[in-house]
Amino acid sequence: MHFIGSATSALGQVGVVTGIVVVTWHPADASRLQRALRLTNEAFAETLGAAARTVAKWHANPSMALTLEMQAALDTLLSRASPEAQQRFEQLGAAGHLGRSTEADVRRVSELLSDARHLHTSLTWLDEVRDAPSGTTFGAVVTRAVRGQVEEPACAPSERPDRQALSRFLLDYYSHGDEIRGAIFLDTCAERLRTSLVTPDRGALSTARGIDARFELTRAPASAAPEATDALITAAEARLAACLSGRTRFVDQPTYRLLRCDTGAHGIRAAFGLSTFVRYGLTFDLLEAEAVGGVGSNAVRLELRDQLLPTLNTVLDPGSRECVGGALALTAFARPAQGGRPADFLLLVQERSSRVVNGAGRIAVIPKCFHQPTNEPPAEVDIRTTLLRELEEELFGRAEVDGTGDTCRLAEVLHPSRMTAPMTWLVDSANLDIRLTGFAYNLVAGSFEFPAVIAVQDETFWSEFGGCVEANWESSGLWRISSADADGIEQLLHDPRWSDEGLIAFALGLKQLAETNPDRVRLPDFEIGVTP
Repeated sequence: MHFIGSATSALGQVGVVTGIVVVTWHPADASRLQRALRLTNEAFAETLGAAARTVAKWHANPSMALTLEMQAALDTLLSRASPEAQQRFEQLGAAGHLGRSTEADVRRVSELLSDARHLHTSLTWLDEVRDAPSGTTFGAVVTRAVRGQVEEPACAPSERPDRQALSRFLLDYYSHGDEIRGAIFLDTCAERLRTSLVTPDRGALSTARGIDARFELTRAPASAAPEATDALITAAEARLAACLSGRTRFVDQPTYRLLRCDTGAHGIRAAFGLSTFVRYGLTFDLLEAEAVGGVGSNAVRLELRDQLLPTLNTVLDPGSRECVGGALALTAFARPAQGGRPADFLLLVQERSSRVVNGAGRIAVIPKCFHQPTNEPPAEVDIRTTLLRELEEELFGRAEVDGTGDTCRLAEVLHPSRMTAPMTWLVDSANLDIRLTGFAYNLVAGSFEFPAVIAVQDETFWSEFGGCVEANWESSGLWRISSADADGIEQLLHDPRWSDEGLIAFALGLKQLAETNPDRVRLPDFEIGVTP
């Protein structure tokens, strides 16, 4: 075995003597050392003088026996690790259940995965991607769950980089030293707030009275399956193990896939095809966690992004890939003047739950949702239909349609007889105003974003139904702010916890509310811009 000089730098101080002794190395112990050193499969293999596929096999098969030569190489690697890495190695062993598992543990987790019907299509799809016998992914996910090898906690709020740091990281990845054309930013009195959103046309953003948008559903072949690289399989298995542990909620449902989006003076014309969420959730949606980890480690290479979304042209060509996304809206309720507060809009902002598959822990407007049909895709292809459905689910307490079942059994999801009392009141009074404010691609995962504003113009609604408004499981907190509180709005705009799409939807919604209801809105000075 040999050690590559360039890779040795990842170990920190060389020559540190450790008191840690591993009598017999097992694949789980080697994986624990890899995590402690914070190395990718390729870098870990290079450091050991092994092949990357060997490291991948350790993750998938914990019963493998390691050669004496490899055991010696691991002994040397551990002894040369920095004190911090050695400490992490010990802590992971104590807390991560990475020792040899018992048959009872495997049986218990296997039964749990067998009962998790909402994950079964994902297991089957990943078997097909890796061209492996049926059940291969099932066994690998069970192993990971038993041994605690689930998604790295890179997205934990305490460790997450602030919004601008992540945006700069992604803009640098795609810019190659030049400023990206079409990148959306916010100019405030204090600074320029850059984002990772890119719009193909400046006219695709509106701060006036909304955008004319038309959507159609077309037939299109499924996007090509990605190559089953070690990086992809490892990340996908880890996500499924995290879903099995209950840390993340993941349901494979029919999903709209963007094929093209034309923008210009005519407004927005978008065409969608149909896909399933697993094709996105186990591929492109994994890019967020990789990018977040890359910011923290100053990574110079992102394996998954290099594979799935390597260039800006790839981002801007949705038909060439699995481009899934959704809509999000600033929801505003008109209120009468009270005490010293003038008549205004009550604005709602959420903190995303740790259980959502993307944007966990970030601030966003509400509702925020993937664009998905229920049981009649051609009739539900309009983004505003999705927003209407999600408004009820995320704020008015309606039971979700996309549960863990295989299909939607309701014939008419938005039938008036099934609406909640708040939604019934809004529909009957014709005081619900839903307007799109833009379109953009998100560099985080190549997703599409349709920001919007939902305005309830009648002050009576909040008096009658304000007590019924409650965020669902997708939010860990719900904040409220007055549209007349310019100082509070300015402070919120600069909060580093925003998601980029949430920040821009908030800003666009504010501008449009100020345009249509100037007597109810007091804004600080800020402008929404696009790089030329």
